[in-house]
Amino acid sequence: MIQVVPLRYDTVFKKAFSQPEIFCQFAEDVLGIKFHTDEVHRGYKFLEPIGQVDIEYDLFAEDPESRIVVEIQHVKEGHFYDRFLYYHLINLVEQVKNSKAYQFDQTVYTIVVLTSPYSENEIDFSVAITDFNPVNEFNRKVNVYPHQLVFVVPRMVNDKTPSGIKAWLELVLDSLDGEIDESRYRSPIFERVIDAVKLDNISPAERRVLKDEESWEDTLIDVRQKEKEDIARALIREGISTEVITRTTGLTEAEIEKLRQS
Repeated sequence: MIQVVPLRYDTVFKKAFSQPEIFCQFAEDVLGIKFHTDEVHRGYKFLEPIGQVDIEYDLFAEDPESRIVVEIQHVKEGHFYDRFLYYHLINLVEQVKNSKAYQFDQTVYTIVVLTSPYSENEIDFSVAITDFNPVNEFNRKVNVYPHQLVFVVPRMVNDKTPSGIKAWLELVLDSLDGEIDESRYRSPIFERVIDAVKLDNISPAERRVLKDEESWEDTLIDVRQKEKEDIARALIREGISTEVITRTTGLTEAEIEKLRQS
């Protein structure tokens, strides 16, 4: 077993996946396309903002045919799905903001890697794809938009997960406890990912950033927990059943019972 920094932290995820060969292989396996780039940008912003919401992509790369965004998120925010749909659409709009033609020169793919354990009561898939193609009255898809917004959830990997994606999700999942069984990953690409996140290979500067990430994450988790408990208390006062409160808040029956008694 190798000691690693979990791939749920932005710092090490970006360190590993900003390597062009790793990024390209990950994109190809998840999306089923051919993709090549010589440069992957971390914390990428467009030169001219679109709209009033500040956008920064964790990882951004493009080739002449496609542009791909990869986002890593651990603590799921309440507006999670809206946020990444917005990110995806802005990536499209940016191509035509100064154009007089309704034409996108590049296909846009957005991959969101969700590592949070707090979303399992809401999410029951390892891979979900929005492809924007309309469905006609014969229940057949009209393939006119190649763009895709893809959510992948390592903690929910299962027998139905496509094999190419499954290997990556298992690698991310394996890292989340701070250890990786390197004997399971013999491909050169996976070996490079593991090498990038080895505890021994983390620089002092990276360690400082990781401490900040961990502190922010702990604070956000505490805030989320308090919000859930406040909602649960309000529902308890209204006489709502424990089962409904559990579905609504994600709290366990034991946590709700403790709130009833407080």
